[in-house]
Amino acid sequence: MRIFVDTSAWLALNDKNDQYHDRAVEKSSEIKRQRIELITSEYIIDESITLIRYRVSHQAAVIFGDSLLNSDIARIIDVTEEDRFSAWGIFKRYDDKEFSFTDCISFVLMKNLKLQKVFTYDKHFEQMRFSVF
Repeated sequence: MRIFVDTSAWLALNDKNDQYHDRAVEKSSEIKRQRIELITSEYIIDESITLIRYRVSHQAAVIFGDSLLNSDIARIIDVTEEDRFSAWGIFKRYDDKEFSFTDCISFVLMKNLKLQKVFTYDKHFEQMRFSVF
């Protein structure tokens, strides 16, 4: 099985004060046990490193970045120009939702990769009919 990992999951795993931390740690153990392939994006990595830096510490952000960028914990998908334009179309279309542009990028990548499951604590993915892991 393959799942997409969103910023909210990376943050919850790295911030002991996050309301979802304990649940995220349990899910992480389940992922390891089941040998689930993790997929994320360069936009998610950017957002995660930045949030971890401000909510936890610079050191925690460096440890997270090193562990993700220098290992095979997750496959990091680069965003193409076509992906950006598709995401921009979603962003413009859904003015009734509070989707971030990064959310829209994630939706496009998940659709392109035929992924239905996402490790997240962000309700926006369910609004776009993705299944939360």
